Amino acid sequence: MLPKILKNGAIILGENFVADGFDEKPFRIISHFHADHIGELSKSISKSLGLIATPATLEVLNLDFNIPPRKTFAINYGIPTYFDNEVLTLEKAEHVFGSCQVLVKLENGTTIGYTGDFKNPLKGTPILKSDVLVIESTYGSEKYRRRFKHEVEDLFYGYVNDALTRGHVTIYSYHGKAQEAMLLLRQSGVIAPFITQGKMMKITEIARKYGYKIEDVFDSSSEEGKQVMKDDWYIEFRHYNEFKKRYSRGTNFVLSGWEFGSAVRRIDPNSYVISFSDHADFDDLLYYVDNSPASMIIVDGGRKGHAKELAEAIRTKLGRKSTYMP
Repeated sequence: MLPKILKNGAIILGENFVADGFDEKPFRIISHFHADHIGELSKSISKSLGLIATPATLEVLNLDFNIPPRKTFAINYGIPTYFDNEVLTLEKAEHVFGSCQVLVKLENGTTIGYTGDFKNPLKGTPILKSDVLVIESTYGSEKYRRRFKHEVEDLFYGYVNDALTRGHVTIYSYHGKAQEAMLLLRQSGVIAPFITQGKMMKITEIARKYGYKIEDVFDSSSEEGKQVMKDDWYIEFRHYNEFKKRYSRGTNFVLSGWEFGSAVRRIDPNSYVISFSDHADFDDLLYYVDNSPASMIIVDGGRKGHAKELAEAIRTKLGRKSTYMP
């Protein structure tokens, strides 16, 4: 039984599982908590026997959804779990904390792998050993190459550290990516307090619970947070969608995956775009496939991406059997 990708983005993986979309399968797998992978989740909660994800992903989802404990299947990386005659294993994906890849062994012994969203193949995201592979295609076009990608983290740290000498910094980012940025800055030696609020704060607390060493994070509505902000030496994290209403003072950074010309781009006197992505670029996608043993590659076209172009590149550049769905 080959995987099938439906128009709503649901990925059928064997008899028991659907991933990242709704279908009438007994169990739904959620690769991570981003919006394009949790479509119709309420419907799945109502109709499925259970929802499967890593413990961290399920905890973030429960901020907005009430998943009954009896329908919650929290599975850690690398643990094969039997569901009738099929075996499910979740493997790490470097994307946002809690992200996973999926490996399903069918009753006939065939293995199906699904990458979900990922970056840094081999070094940060292990390459699944499967007979059939379903791969994401967000940056699946040849025009989406980041030739500077190994420089971004150092440049980001450098620009932020320099900006702190002039006052507070505000970083605008999506959930998950913000926590990756927090961790990177702390690992790079930035000691300025972090300020955030609301859902961003709650997700940061969950990331810390699951191993992210992000110290000195304060809620902007707390007395401690208000005191920190009086000194004007801090880094505030706000949601990406708030960048249009960005502050006119201090220094603003917006983290975007859709920057391919340069690692850092200035857009006004105190605002910069940083090419900080949590997805594989075109070269990384091909690298993953080139190192996969799969005899068939199915490119996920159920979400925003470039599935047709990636499938064609896999055939022509790598000489591998590939198609895209839906």
